[in-house]
Amino acid sequence: MPSSSRTSRSRRRKSTPGRSRKPLWIGLGVVALVLVGTLGWLGYEASQAQKAIASATDEAKELQSQITSGDTDLARNTLRALQESTTTARTRTDGPLWGAVAKVPFVGSSVGAVQTAASSLDDIAQRGLPPVVETSTSLDSNLFRPDDGQFPLEEFAGLAKPVSTAANVLTENRERIDAIDEDSLIGPVKGPVDELKEKVGTAQRAASAAAKGLRLAPPMLGIDGKRTYLLMFQNNAESRALGGIPGALALVTADKGRLEFEDSFTVGDIGFPDEPALELTDDEKQTFSKTIAADIRNVTSTPDFTRAAAFARAIVDDRTGTEVDGVLSIDPVALSYALEGTGAIEVGDGTTLTSSNAVEILLNTVYARYEDPRVQDAFFADAAEKIFKAALSGRGDSRKTLEGLAKAVDERRIMLWSAQKDEEAELAGTRLGGTLPASTATPHIGVYLDDATQAKMQYYLTWSTTVAAERCTDGGRQTLVSTTTLTSTAPEDANLLPDYITGDGRRAKSGQQQVGVNVYAPSGGTVQRLDVDGKRKAYGRAKLGERPVLSTPVFLKPGQTVEVKVTMTSGEGQRRGPVVTTTPGVNSLDQDRRFPSACS
Repeated sequence: MPSSSRTSRSRRRKSTPGRSRKPLWIGLGVVALVLVGTLGWLGYEASQAQKAIASATDEAKELQSQITSGDTDLARNTLRALQESTTTARTRTDGPLWGAVAKVPFVGSSVGAVQTAASSLDDIAQRGLPPVVETSTSLDSNLFRPDDGQFPLEEFAGLAKPVSTAANVLTENRERIDAIDEDSLIGPVKGPVDELKEKVGTAQRAASAAAKGLRLAPPMLGIDGKRTYLLMFQNNAESRALGGIPGALALVTADKGRLEFEDSFTVGDIGFPDEPALELTDDEKQTFSKTIAADIRNVTSTPDFTRAAAFARAIVDDRTGTEVDGVLSIDPVALSYALEGTGAIEVGDGTTLTSSNAVEILLNTVYARYEDPRVQDAFFADAAEKIFKAALSGRGDSRKTLEGLAKAVDERRIMLWSAQKDEEAELAGTRLGGTLPASTATPHIGVYLDDATQAKMQYYLTWSTTVAAERCTDGGRQTLVSTTTLTSTAPEDANLLPDYITGDGRRAKSGQQQVGVNVYAPSGGTVQRLDVDGKRKAYGRAKLGERPVLSTPVFLKPGQTVEVKVTMTSGEGQRRGPVVTTTPGVNSLDQDRRFPSACS
């Protein structure tokens, strides 16, 4: 019996592990089934959310068209459908299970990004769009079409609040979406998040610009009393940082929404005094000559329009006794964009200007046609005034005119400055305001050109800049290499062009170009070296605020291409992709181009 008992216990002991594994495998099987079921359910919900977002995208495009056309009833119906789609997307990606999966390593960030995207889109649809839809009848393109030179200021003031509400909601949600760490996302999520950031960013910028415009338009257009503005027409054929020298000037008054030309004059009428009309900062003295605040042809040598406008205002006041309330700058390329809406314009000598020939005539042909600079400037001023008046009269297709002017603002060809501090504070930081962009977490590089020959040869110049981010330190300081490629498109026999185009030959041979290339490194950054066509070169050093400034002359023969490469570092903590702003030239260009970060 004892022996039998021991055998029985032994068998029980041997069989125990087998019996204990069975519940374990059953438990693991249940967990696996739950996990598979959970993933399947999440996948199904995600697919439904994706379908809802796709529907919302189509509905948003339709809604935009209806708002633009002022069809409020259709817009309301489309908005309801859009809200249903975004609510579906949000609810399909919400709940405790989604919250739990958002904490799982590797996939959690992507799940959280999907939740943020869906909830942000729903918030925009629920809070941001309704005020805009309810005012869509007033927001059609005809709102901004002046009636015989007069704008409806009372309507502008009434629309400022709903548009500002939409802009604020978009700003809140843009910040949420921009906070998504793209580096932590898995492949299938990264692309849609990038696209969403771009689209919401574009919508937010447009809404914010519209809100500011509606707030600023009534006071700046004289709802409380007459305003006088200096209108500067920049000539891109003779480059300056902001575009070109001011080739013609005019005084424009605004009274109760009505804009009128009061007077036009040339830079020769202003004269060329030696002493600055406004005190320069120490950095401005170091970076520019004192003529930047004395000779109105040089005020645009600074890439900061707020200073250029202040210089111009002081010079005009000093020379004419007229104290203007603001400064508006525009160039011939912007005028050609406006002509796409207004249609052809005939100027004083019988020349017909169109959107396709205006740039060539205003920046090149006129110098071959007329030898007297005063006649050239008068032609330029007459053309600019007639195009400006055509746009103000509401002539042609106002939507195309507005689209052309908006394109010009995006390319930094139209800039506006106000002497009123509260108005200027609203303009600052916008492309219309022309402020030198500040570097925060984004390293900003400026590449600006300055003609050195008093010629009009930059009509025959193209240029572009790319940036490669090569290294990122632990402190978020990036090593950046900007490459600017300049090409002279002048004909081989450019030396036979009129002297007013080629210059006097003292700084560059007739038909050739000498251009100063000025590179502004990011705020708090450093400049390490300059290479021209692969050879290291010495360079001029200066600074503007916290920005190091590098300058070098570039000589170009007809048909020649020169490459200027600058190695620099960004400021501490500037981890985002670098952005480049450049001088607007004769050709259309994309401003504020962003390039990949080395800290990704």
